[in-house]
Amino acid sequence: MKSKVFRPHLDDVERLSYGKGAKKQRGTGSKYVCHRLNRDERKIYDLAKKASPSFLTVRGTGYRKERKGSPLCNIFRQRCDALEELCVVIEKRSDQDSLVIDFSTLRVRDDQIFVSSILENVLKAKYRDLYDLVVRKCEEEQDLDLGGGDISSAIFRTPIHWETVKTQPIWAVDERLITIPCDRDVAKSLAVDVLKESSNFMFDDTRIDTVDNNNEEMIEKTTTVQSQDEDVVITRSAAKDDNDDDDSIDWNDI
Repeated sequence: MKSKVFRPHLDDVERLSYGKGAKKQRGTGSKYVCHRLNRDERKIYDLAKKASPSFLTVRGTGYRKERKGSPLCNIFRQRCDALEELCVVIEKRSDQDSLVIDFSTLRVRDDQIFVSSILENVLKAKYRDLYDLVVRKCEEEQDLDLGGGDISSAIFRTPIHWETVKTQPIWAVDERLITIPCDRDVAKSLAVDVLKESSNFMFDDTRIDTVDNNNEEMIEKTTTVQSQDEDVVITRSAAKDDNDDDDSIDWNDI
């Protein structure tokens, strides 16, 4: 049986960024989730769209107090969902930056092979100290002794809720995050390497359908990835802390 996967339309994502309603895919936005950008946020968003590969850079988590959320991160996640890409964000802080990778925008039943690809082919191969940091943090958070083995089954405590992933807009889908603390110059190079690796993700058009606005056309899609190693290592971090938010923007640091 084929599975219908909700995807926003890029035109609707742009409309949401201006505070307008979606036209091509109903339900893309929500009055309870902030998406409308202010002038400064739009400048950052436009920079992210023009970048190749495309990733977002924000101060803290991009939280805006008057909106009680991060319109910038929300709209960028919508865009990544529309493009069927990983959502990669650099969170800048005074002491140390973080690279946040969200796999939920892939909308797959099982993202293990994709996370393994990033961990093995990027972190373990090129940033071994960060790889060890991520694994160690996973062991500490879950009180595990992985011993360098396969940790894929121990990482995401909450499994993918496939029905939600298939049918709901991205703001209703749980994030699936890997958060990697690192220096600023490393964060940028790591973001590029992660997105380049994700370009190797292969999509087999035989199992998962993407639904357009009227459910008239289906684009079959499933996902596999070429992995260079047999070992599988996956990790993620806890959710973002609003207390660490900083909604100021330093244009000299973008």
